[in-house]
Amino acid sequence: MKTTTFKIEGMNCDACANTIKKLVEKEPGVRVAEVSFDEGSARILYDPKSVKEDRLVDTIQKPGFRVVARD
Repeated sequence: MKTTTFKIEGMNCDACANTIKKLVEKEPGVRVAEVSFDEGSARILYDPKSVKEDRLVDTIQKPGFRVVARD
């Protein structure tokens, strides 16, 4: 398992964070997604054998948000 924190721009409210959380948690291999509007970030625990980090970025950006950094 791997944990990555994504810095996200474009979230305007908690509903935006919930949208990202729901989308990311649908990806295979994702165990937990914690998305914070206040911090502008998503912390995701996932299995890198099941889902690639770039796929998670694409999922976050699909509704119009922007990933600007990853740890």
